[in-house]
Amino acid sequence: MSVAYKILGVSVGTLLIGSTPLTIRKRNRDERTGKLLSAIKAQIQPIANGLIAQNAFDIHYLNKVLQSVNKEVLVLKTSTASKYADQIYKAWGSWYQGGDDEEKVYSVFRKMKDKVQVSQVAKSYQDTYSKNLIDTLKDRFDKEEITIVLNIIKALPNYRTS
Repeated sequence: MSVAYKILGVSVGTLLIGSTPLTIRKRNRDERTGKLLSAIKAQIQPIANGLIAQNAFDIHYLNKVLQSVNKEVLVLKTSTASKYADQIYKAWGSWYQGGDDEEKVYSVFRKMKDKVQVSQVAKSYQDTYSKNLIDTLKDRFDKEEITIVLNIIKALPNYRTS
């Protein structure tokens, strides 16, 4: 009986030791594949990825600012944020209706005075239309149009205090 256990133990040990290099090689290959896919995605949509990197489109950005700033932060009225979200939504048009009104969208972003306001509009957009504003912009706008929106937002301060 003990000889059978020894043979079984040696066999299991050999299998474990033999499979370890295969597991390590597969893990390394998966890591390289992930890095390659990330690099390809960054090359395909570097501008769209810039939207995600913007704190201004984070619907929780206002709360984060309020937690980190000890002063009163100026914010939009909820009705104003909702009005801006509606204006952006109404700027989207079908191709047979003449397409999207990009200038209308740009003008809404130009009305905003800081990134907290952009965040409030993004939250209102999501609450009203159940769509993420970032995803909508990526779907509707091409690279140059997204760049214009990003440049408008980059020029804005993070927040304003009274």
